[in-house]
Amino acid sequence: MRSVVLASLLVSSLAACGGGGAAKPTEPPKATKWRDMNADQRIAYMKEVVLPESKKIFVAFDAKKFENMDCKTCHGDGAENGSFEMPDAKIHPLPNSEEAFMAWAQKEPEVGKWAQFMSGEVEPLMARLLDETVFDPKTKTGEFGCTACHTLVDAEGKPVPLPPKDHDHDHHDAK
Repeated sequence: MRSVVLASLLVSSLAACGGGGAAKPTEPPKATKWRDMNADQRIAYMKEVVLPESKKIFVAFDAKKFENMDCKTCHGDGAENGSFEMPDAKIHPLPNSEEAFMAWAQKEPEVGKWAQFMSGEVEPLMARLLDETVFDPKTKTGEFGCTACHTLVDAEGKPVPLPPKDHDHDHHDAK
């Protein structure tokens, strides 16, 4: 009986290891960072991770407005043409100075609510998902901030060009 149990354990062990021979230790797959992903990996990551994660917080913020959130919500026409360019000019542009932003917030009460949601929830989530640090307007440090998604406009409403970035976190082009 003892030999039957030992033989059974041996067969079970061999089967679990994939057959005969010594089992080779396997390393867990290393996570690929956003900046190292190719276009296909980025699209898959956006669909499988970023969209579901961000949709949760947007729906919690405004269930009616974001119940049908999809790629186009943030990427606009870029979701249709495959460029996925960011920032997206169709997302509400933001004033390019703190003074202009504060004046806008004084005129429109919803601005403060949105600003708090964006800076308190969206920026930290997206920075984490893209493996970047949140931009700090006081120190002017950090990689992910408002201009990752929003364009800036001057006092006349004309787009203000953004400074070039030293790395590619907005583009889905393969490297």
